[in-house]
Amino acid sequence: MKTDRLESLSELTAKYCFENLDLYSAMLGSEFSYPNLPLCIIDTVFSIGVSYASTRNTVDRFCRFLGAESTSESFSVSSFLSLYHAYSPQRMAAEVFGNKQRTSTVNGILKAEAVMMFSEAVRSQDVEYLKDSSSLLNNEEFEKSVLTIPGQRSGISLRYFYMLIGSDDFVKPDRMILRFLQTATDCENITPDLACRIVQSACEFLRHSFPNMTPRLLDNIIWRFKSEEAKENAGTNKRRNHEENCRNRKIRPDEVC
Repeated sequence: MKTDRLESLSELTAKYCFENLDLYSAMLGSEFSYPNLPLCIIDTVFSIGVSYASTRNTVDRFCRFLGAESTSESFSVSSFLSLYHAYSPQRMAAEVFGNKQRTSTVNGILKAEAVMMFSEAVRSQDVEYLKDSSSLLNNEEFEKSVLTIPGQRSGISLRYFYMLIGSDDFVKPDRMILRFLQTATDCENITPDLACRIVQSACEFLRHSFPNMTPRLLDNIIWRFKSEEAKENAGTNKRRNHEENCRNRKIRPDEVC
């Protein structure tokens, strides 16, 4: 894409963000403060194609299963992988994560197995702890290993993983981000790669007023905005359907029907 076109889309996005988002009290979500790599990996893989509430519940169930060790900074990738010696991926899904989701409805593997494979890719780079994870960023060998895991080919989750381990420079261009940018720019042809570039460039405009703005923070603000919008729309649609149903049955909406 030509530089002037990217600049135009980014400027439109920055203006839309300024007008519609709460940028003054912006803070990263709690998922960006995980104490160890295994929790980052679990969140990364289980967040594929589902609501974040489902992912959060999966992380919480894992923490309850393992206890205090799960939230320790010293909980290593190898320690996490040792669970797979006692539990098969099928048992990990059912008994540990309480989540039998697959990476795809067509020929997908259990996300519990994908978590194991992702963890093995991390350990193959001799990385065990979150404090050492910066060596994974833009590591070609690591990225190649991850992208071969079923469900990881797009690279979207890999970008998200980089965000979870502390990089401020990445964006997770999921459907929430894409929809926001389509509205902000009035452009339907926003690809994931273009979305990343727009958000990164929009940050440059916003930093004039918000010096601490980063692509990761802006991504998170946008995601939360769209998530709340989706909840409000769902509530509105539910009320509308309720009222329509009551009208059809000739019952007042404030009565039980």
